Amino acid sequence: MSGTVVENPMSHRAVDRADTLLSAHRQFGDSTAIELRNVARYRLGLTMLARRDEASAPALRAVAALDDERLRPLLFDPVLRNCFEDDMARLENDVLEHSALGAHFTRHPVDPASGGGTCEALTHPMRRAWDAYGPAWILTGLRPRGESEEALGKRLLELYRNAFEGREDANPIDPDAPTREGLRSGADLLVALMPHTGASVLRHVALVGFTRGESAEGPLQSLSGGDPLPSAVLMAPERCATPWLAAETLLHEGAHLKLFDALRSGSVVEDPDRRVPIPWRIDSWRVVRVFVALHFYVHMLVFQAASAAADDTLRERFGAPPTAEDVDEPSPGTPAALEGTYRTSAERARYLAGCALALPPGALTDNGRRFLGWLLDTLRLVLDDVPEGSVAPATVPDATVADVPAGSLTRVEPVDACALPELGQLVVATAHSAKLHWLNRRSWAIYALCDGRDGASLRAAYAELAKLPAGSDTVAEQVARSVEGLAAAGLITVGA
Repeated sequence: MSGTVVENPMSHRAVDRADTLLSAHRQFGDSTAIELRNVARYRLGLTMLARRDEASAPALRAVAALDDERLRPLLFDPVLRNCFEDDMARLENDVLEHSALGAHFTRHPVDPASGGGTCEALTHPMRRAWDAYGPAWILTGLRPRGESEEALGKRLLELYRNAFEGREDANPIDPDAPTREGLRSGADLLVALMPHTGASVLRHVALVGFTRGESAEGPLQSLSGGDPLPSAVLMAPERCATPWLAAETLLHEGAHLKLFDALRSGSVVEDPDRRVPIPWRIDSWRVVRVFVALHFYVHMLVFQAASAAADDTLRERFGAPPTAEDVDEPSPGTPAALEGTYRTSAERARYLAGCALALPPGALTDNGRRFLGWLLDTLRLVLDDVPEGSVAPATVPDATVADVPAGSLTRVEPVDACALPELGQLVVATAHSAKLHWLNRRSWAIYALCDGRDGASLRAAYAELAKLPAGSDTVAEQVARSVEGLAAAGLITVGA
């Protein structure tokens, strides 16, 4: 099905501005910041798992002590990441007895000096997906050596086949030279069109697999893994037939992987079960899926605008861009199918933006409101008639500043914590809970000052630290708000 690629051609300056905006948001757009938070979460998660599983504790702590460079390939390995996320889910639901990841590292210790221990080491021949945009590798044949690699390879194929509803005949395809060249050209084109966003999304891809298979919606075109197959993009070889098709596919699936990583350090919805009707689909969607789709369509509209604005140099190197977009068909029997509507990214983005703005107060977290604002700001650069407005918080802050509770304010111990000074954040969890709390610079400072002092002493110490006037309403408000949040999170106690 075809639709117009862009409604209004944009200038190079407007495209550059949209591209920069998509990659600049510290929580959702900046890949360096997203990766730092994910590495911190992984390091802290390993430490938390070690607290609950004494048998695996030495191995888990040994991996947690690795530097970021060595920890990153373990974090973004599809099998090890899947195992970690499963462990963390069981920990959060208080049903963890033994860490599966800890058992793996106990049986097969990670050698800090080696490059082994990940699924990439099993592939033969070993091939990189591209040269300059991160260490993504291509799933080719598997040639495990020894028990450890046998187990990794078996699990990788199991997760891979689960992406196709467990079909045993779904096997990876070792791509031929033209397909590999098409993939590399697609990555080069994506970064040429969208220098900031293209390079950013490609950093979140660890594995590229080629396959032909069936999904519930028909023959596979492409898909990205979440928890089931993390950090992975699977696609049909035909998606690399032209650089433009490959670039679009990599942007589509890479943006999903990037958002998956970003959401690990902050939820966007308060009520995960709230649903929204979708006129091109039979079933309604949860709000988080609405946001995932809106995130994708915003990226795709910027890509379309960049394609339309491509100069002669790009067209000579990669060929002419497509004149129409391919959008998946509306489900049969839906209003969109019957009325011929919602057949372009622009139509769908407007609808989803309107749905998000129509949510009642309190439906989104603070992160969710920032996320929506960022998407709308970008969308308005590439699309006309975007709905106006914003989602209100659940409650309007009282003009009267609440006082700090009387008594001593003390940090709960023991805790597991990981500092991110580059981002001004501290991630912390108590030993009695698996919930991670992400403190900003202000809450971090006030949390550090909760050493048994009372409210008056805390305000005075914070005013000096923040270089604010002692006794000011600003100090009183900031301390009161932070103490309220820290107490609600169970990170501090109020004594007599």
